[in-house]
Amino acid sequence: MKHTSLFLLAFFITFAGFSQNGSSLKQAYVEKYKLMAIENMHRTGVPASITLAQGLLESGVGQSPLAIEANNHFGIKCHKEWTGPTFTMDDDEKDECFRKYPSALDSYLDHAAFLKSRPRYAELFKLEITDYKGWAHGLKAAGYATNPNYAPLLIKQIEELGLADYDRVNPTQLAALQGKKKDEKPVEAVETPSAQASIAQIPCQEGVFKYNKVKVVCAKAGDSPLSIAETYGLYPYQILKFNDLAEEVRFREGELVYIEAKRKRAEVAQHVVGEYESVRDLSQRYGISTSAIRRKNQLRAAEEFAAGETAYFVQKRADKPKVRSLAEIETLRSERDRKEAAMKKPATPPVVKSKSAPAYAAPVEKATPKPNAAVAEMGNSLEIKQPEVKEAAPKPTKAAEPTTKPTPEPTKPAVTSTPASSKGDSVGEKVSSDTQPTKVDAPKAPASKEVKKHTVVKGDTLFNISRRYGLTVAELKELNKMQTNDISLGMELIVSK
Repeated sequence: MKHTSLFLLAFFITFAGFSQNGSSLKQAYVEKYKLMAIENMHRTGVPASITLAQGLLESGVGQSPLAIEANNHFGIKCHKEWTGPTFTMDDDEKDECFRKYPSALDSYLDHAAFLKSRPRYAELFKLEITDYKGWAHGLKAAGYATNPNYAPLLIKQIEELGLADYDRVNPTQLAALQGKKKDEKPVEAVETPSAQASIAQIPCQEGVFKYNKVKVVCAKAGDSPLSIAETYGLYPYQILKFNDLAEEVRFREGELVYIEAKRKRAEVAQHVVGEYESVRDLSQRYGISTSAIRRKNQLRAAEEFAAGETAYFVQKRADKPKVRSLAEIETLRSERDRKEAAMKKPATPPVVKSKSAPAYAAPVEKATPKPNAAVAEMGNSLEIKQPEVKEAAPKPTKAAEPTTKPTPEPTKPAVTSTPASSKGDSVGEKVSSDTQPTKVDAPKAPASKEVKKHTVVKGDTLFNISRRYGLTVAELKELNKMQTNDISLGMELIVSK
């Protein structure tokens, strides 16, 4: 989101208005909201350190008008899916709409739900829970704030206040902080049906198969219109057209992707429309074009079926159905997804691993993590006790190898070899004057590496292109001699090192 002026307001309040007692105000803010941040982390996977650092900056240590009057600690604007109370104030533009919450807890819950429900932040949830630097840079790269120093400011707050310690709080320690008994089982989160749960799923098959006599494939994790087009010899715009998409997206694993135009009728005659279903959903489900569905059911381009209405796929409908707008369906979906994200609990509790990988680096195998820091509650403050580290005993020095070469037997004088070192050193050979050296073929020159390129399509950014090919944004820019982040449609970028 873009909220430069709001961020600057928070920045100046934090660092200028409270130069005398700013540190104590920050500590008080952390003490007040740390439990919310840790609970959110265990429920959604957003690091507690990131949540607290963003709360400090975005709310001006809880003193900004938006935080005081609207309980909005993260500067989240209304967006089209918001149906709750609003608060108006100047930001990037005059009289912008911000979300207003009943309490700060609701703001913290919605912050996690907001990050979970936006595809542009999806890559962040693949990082380690303790990789606060990767999260900070990822938030900036994904467009959370426009300030170029947003990531360093978050990192500075985390390191100055020791907020990274909260990322290491395990479930047992969290239960102690909440005042729960160790043997008390937490209430399990209720799982909300996924976006396509109301639509029966088609069993996937390997490669290309036909559904309603139309060629389809099942998407794999990470597939996009571009990747599928390259695989099956098509253009990306064709995949977009066949699947009624307006821009480049990431398909869900197992999602049907049509690689040719859909038909004008389906093999099923009718379908009762669900609460979250759109005309496109029905088109994808039954392999019938959206234009055919609209013609048979007297629907205009901007109209959608109301929930409970019957959609006709073979015969024309005699009367016009009740309708609603796509915006209404998206609002229902967003609200459902927001609640799901806020309540969803990670499959495994966060663990502390070795020093985190740099932001956007390809995943590497990491060393076994050290035990979590012991957490003890002392009054209202959270004390982190680091485990005592014993100094490792020095390894014994390996005895020097004898330098004297073994005396060759008198009957075998032709070639003598120096014994190989136990460390894998190469073996040297001494050749007598009457013995010809063995001919050794010169190593072959390595084959030249093919340069891989990516053509920019609608919706591409340097961030998602770099993630797709296992690069960092900096590496991508360096490969293409770029000074800025600006890219344009049709532009070819080198994406191989």
